[in-house]
Amino acid sequence: MILNVSDLSKTYRRRGREFNAVDHVEFFAWSGDFSVIFGESGSGKSTLLSLLSGIHRPTQGSIVFNGIDFSTLTDAELSTIRNENIGYIPQDAIFLPQYTVLENILLPLAIRDGKKLEVKNVSDLSDVEILSKLEMLGITHLVNEMPSELSGGELKRASIVRALVNKPDVVIADEPTSNLDEANGKNVFDLLDKISHSGTSVVVATHDARGFKYGNRLYTMHKGKLFPNGESDHGGL
Repeated sequence: MILNVSDLSKTYRRRGREFNAVDHVEFFAWSGDFSVIFGESGSGKSTLLSLLSGIHRPTQGSIVFNGIDFSTLTDAELSTIRNENIGYIPQDAIFLPQYTVLENILLPLAIRDGKKLEVKNVSDLSDVEILSKLEMLGITHLVNEMPSELSGGELKRASIVRALVNKPDVVIADEPTSNLDEANGKNVFDLLDKISHSGTSVVVATHDARGFKYGNRLYTMHKGKLFPNGESDHGGL
C-alpha cells in the first residue's frame, strides 16, 4: 500500500470559530490505483491533497506513506520525500523565473542527485522518458523559453512533467486539467493513466467529468468529508 490515511482532519479558525477543512477522512491507495476526487470549490479537496503530499500537517489523524508515518518526520525529511517520491502538481503552476522552463522541470532531479543543472537545451536532453512526456503534452518546443513567456495552460503542462521526472511512487494532482482545452486535457489524463498502469499511484482532485473514465477509485468531497464511490450526504455528485 502506498498511502494509508486514518481519521485525518485539518482545523482552521474563521471569524473566531473553528471548522474542519478536512473532516475525519479515511483514504488508502495501492500501487497502480487511479483515485479521482470530485467536489465543488471549497469542499476541502486542495487541503486534503496538501496533507497527503506533506506540504501541510494535519490537526488530527495519520498519514502513512510507504510504511512511514509522516508525523515522525521533520520538515526537512518530508521535503526530501516530497521531492523524491511524491509528484505533486499544484493547482497553480509555480516556476522560478530566473531559470528556463526546462531547467525548472529538471530541478527536482538535480536536487535529488545533489548536482548542478547541467542540461541547458532540450536538444541536449538524453532522457527518453522525459522527452516522451514533453512530446505527449505538446510542449517540447517551449521548454527552452523563460516561464514568463508561456501561458498558464502551457506552464500547467510543464509542471506535470516536472512532477514526474523523479519517477515518484505517487502523483498527487490538484485540478491538473484546469486552464486546458479539451484536447490538452485529454492528453494530461492519458499520461496520468499511462503512469498508473506502470505502477504509480495517481490521486487527482478535479471538476473535470472525464475523470470518471480514468479513475478506478472515485470519491466525492463535501464540507471536508470524503465519500467513496460518489456517494455523499448531499445526494451524490
